[in-house]
Amino acid sequence: MPNLEDYNQPLSDQIVAIVEQGNRSHEDHKWDQALDKYTEAWELLPEPIAHWDLTEWIASCKVSVYMDRQDYQQAREWALLALEAVKDNPRHTSARINVGITCYETGDTSEAYTWFEQAYQFGGTRAFQGFDRKYLQFYTQMKQTEKEEAQ
Repeated sequence: MPNLEDYNQPLSDQIVAIVEQGNRSHEDHKWDQALDKYTEAWELLPEPIAHWDLTEWIASCKVSVYMDRQDYQQAREWALLALEAVKDNPRHTSARINVGITCYETGDTSEAYTWFEQAYQFGGTRAFQGFDRKYLQFYTQMKQTEKEEAQ
């Protein structure tokens, strides 16, 4: 995934500044303002959008706001966009964790387990750092149940 700054430094700088404004709004719990800034930054990305390094960052910022608002359907849409941007790099475990969280929070625990398993395969328990412990606990309980049923 190429760095936009290598192709268009002024545009990259502009997008980063806008996202940082959104981050400040998010930190202040001004979620609508944050989403507006993230959308503004998103709309500046050249096509194909999933091609650029900033894509996953912006999408993940939107995921974070939607999760804070407990709007897990919107969070899932953006989590999948973030995942699309890093799909060829399995080391981006946070994108997989975010998709798993949206599944978990909407009651689709089987799907959540699948995404958490993918993240765990590449990052182990480290993949869950920075996330609520309940997701790692859920994953390890499901993994244990799976092992017991296989015996």
